[in-house]
Amino acid sequence: MEKTVIKYKKGLKLNKPVLIVGLPGIGNVGKLVAEHLIKELKAERIATVYSPHFPHEVFMMKNGCIRMVSNRFYLIRRKGKQDIVVLTGDAQAVTPEGQYEVNHKLVRFFKEKLNGSFIYTIGGYNVSGSVVATPRVFGNATSKDTIKKFEKDNVLFGKAHTVIIGAAGLMLSFAKMEGMEGVCLMGESTFFDMDPAAAKAVLEMLTKRLGIKIDTTNMDAMIKKTAKALKELEKQLSGTMQLPVPGEGDNLKPSYIR
Repeated sequence: MEKTVIKYKKGLKLNKPVLIVGLPGIGNVGKLVAEHLIKELKAERIATVYSPHFPHEVFMMKNGCIRMVSNRFYLIRRKGKQDIVVLTGDAQAVTPEGQYEVNHKLVRFFKEKLNGSFIYTIGGYNVSGSVVATPRVFGNATSKDTIKKFEKDNVLFGKAHTVIIGAAGLMLSFAKMEGMEGVCLMGESTFFDMDPAAAKAVLEMLTKRLGIKIDTTNMDAMIKKTAKALKELEKQLSGTMQLPVPGEGDNLKPSYIR
């Protein structure tokens, strides 16, 4: 395999779909949002992406077989409304060159093969060393017109001043180059590998925007589990170091966004 390959179902006819991109990154916020939508709305896989730019490894399956690292497109059909396509996967490209090649190809595929109209990318906003009690949603968009639409949903624009690493940023840039609009929605995250609280903040805003009703019971359970783990960590660190109190880290600058 010398280049990125997208294997997809032929003859798909979609109604001006929007794309929600949720790949691994800070707090796995995007991946948590994407997987929750796929599971709760029973999305259908319509395409699989393979690339030499993904990590050089395969997964060992429970049945004894193997599976290559991949990204996957899923379809959520909505009668009388815009369809929703969700992109998630095992990993992002591991090199700068790979990031450019893969993400450009993903955007072109969405536009040309799926007749795409708008792209949402989901990521985490990492506030170094602080615990966030009530995660906010930050945003960056392809145009001022798009910003105005999302400011009504209490998305904070112009408050994050670092960089967006990986697909969450590059796919928006390529969307703009291809004449499409898009927005990056970032849940305010802590230092967890998995931050369901930040993911829920984005999910609630996103589903409201798209007019979707969704059960968050499973995500709520993850939030409780994470809170319990934090308390255990606080006990272990008691007497050696003190974790920041929720709210005290609001003025800390983020390390990066993805």
